[in-house]
Amino acid sequence: MHYTLLAMKNFTRSNVFRSKSMLTMIAMQFLRICNNRIHGFLLRTSPLVEHHVMKRATSNASSALSMVSKPASNKKLQPKTKGGTNGLPRILLKRNRQTKSFRDGSQLVFSGSIAKDPGSLQMGDLVQVEVPSEKNSDSNSNAPTFVVGWGLYNPSSLYRVRIILHSLLNPEMKAEFSALSSDYGKEGTSKILQRILTMNFKRSLQTRHALGLPMNSKTDTFRLVNGEGDSVSGLAVDIVGGTVAVIMSSAAWCEVHKSTILDSLKEILPEHEIIWKTTPARLKQDGYTLEDNTEDSYSMDSVDKPIICLENGIKYQTYPRQAGQKTSVYCDQRNNRLDLAQLCKGKKMLDLCCYHGGFSLNAVNQGAKHAIGVDSSGDAVDTCRGNAKLNKLDEDTISFVKSDIHDYMKNCEEKFDVVILDPPKLAPSVKALQRASRKYHSLNRDAMKLIDDKGGLLMTCTCSAAMTQKDGGKYFLEMVQQASLSAQREVTLLRVSGAAPCHTQSPFSFPAGNYLTAALFMVHSVDSKDT
Repeated sequence: MHYTLLAMKNFTRSNVFRSKSMLTMIAMQFLRICNNRIHGFLLRTSPLVEHHVMKRATSNASSALSMVSKPASNKKLQPKTKGGTNGLPRILLKRNRQTKSFRDGSQLVFSGSIAKDPGSLQMGDLVQVEVPSEKNSDSNSNAPTFVVGWGLYNPSSLYRVRIILHSLLNPEMKAEFSALSSDYGKEGTSKILQRILTMNFKRSLQTRHALGLPMNSKTDTFRLVNGEGDSVSGLAVDIVGGTVAVIMSSAAWCEVHKSTILDSLKEILPEHEIIWKTTPARLKQDGYTLEDNTEDSYSMDSVDKPIICLENGIKYQTYPRQAGQKTSVYCDQRNNRLDLAQLCKGKKMLDLCCYHGGFSLNAVNQGAKHAIGVDSSGDAVDTCRGNAKLNKLDEDTISFVKSDIHDYMKNCEEKFDVVILDPPKLAPSVKALQRASRKYHSLNRDAMKLIDDKGGLLMTCTCSAAMTQKDGGKYFLEMVQQASLSAQREVTLLRVSGAAPCHTQSPFSFPAGNYLTAALFMVHSVDSKDT
């Protein structure tokens, strides 16, 4: 440093400022002498950080020249500070056993875990989540802290912060975010969020590739992003037909940062059509109310045009641009459809609540003697028939009936070798569990009565998280056992499975993220006691 200042004295003030190249050279010399350390910033490989360091270096070199030409001042230079250590607002957590889970990877921060209400923050603000480095220092805002991660704040939600990036596995991000905040100010926040989302989306795509998705000539429809399983709580993205990405928004931050999400997704899916859908009920729970004129985002000219998608070699007509039915496909049952179909060769099967006919189509494709699909929706039944034609399946081997499944089972005189029961969500919450349990009981009882007297298979499903998670899943299985007693049929549990692996889960969200149960039972013959 001493030699640098001596060199500066050899130039007059006017000469220095006439030569821009000389100033740059001095800044470079200053940078090297400081051994790549400028005001506590370490030189990194990131271009953003290099730019930030060079900017600081040039500024400091200019200050040094000014010191040579001006009398010394007793006034100390004050560093510019805003928000947290990197320009983002800070959320300080309590340091206790409960909040250790956030340090270890949990994504959902409840209000009780926050040491002090931040007050002025708005819904959807990107925040830096910190925890005191020492015990008993929660109330001291000046106490040393370490960064847990970065997330989206919501003062109206049960989840005050949804963490979307943890710093323990991404320590280099702190310096990069600091550079963005310093160089771009408020605009830097959007750049930071887009950087995080793009990272998460790229990682989710790598995960699906590891699962063999998309699978050439077999499967081009799958879940690309699955909320907390892919570190973006409240957001889901399905790939439909290999050409369309359907976003499902169920958290307030998704609506606030809709444009940033779209830009990030387009970066990894530049050739895909992107459709934006919402779940108003969940958004309302999260404190966000959609305007009455809010519509899903898609091209109105092609709303009724089907997208042909492929799953397990079966073609389906889907209508993702239409309202309803979430993203238009239920790819969570992909593996269960194929697994059950492989047990249906030469058998008669009944598909209750068939929706787009997935179980029936797979069964016939795997050699089932005959399959019947039943659904109360006329549109669903029409789609099923269209899918059968699309796959060139004979009407003698597959048929579909529009009927309430209660009425169908009550009046049906046929018996089947395999029955699949996959009703819609009957228990949307824990409060509805007892009432829903009675419905599940009666449905399973009646389904067992339709299984051949010689015995057969029953796959029974629930997509209600409350039912799946109750007593670790035992509650649902015991209900089926009780239904078998009412049906006077003995059952043996063969297998319990869940959603396809593209429906990723965070270890810290399990079993909260576990919603689907598909239980396969052997329903024994009515005269098994005598054999």
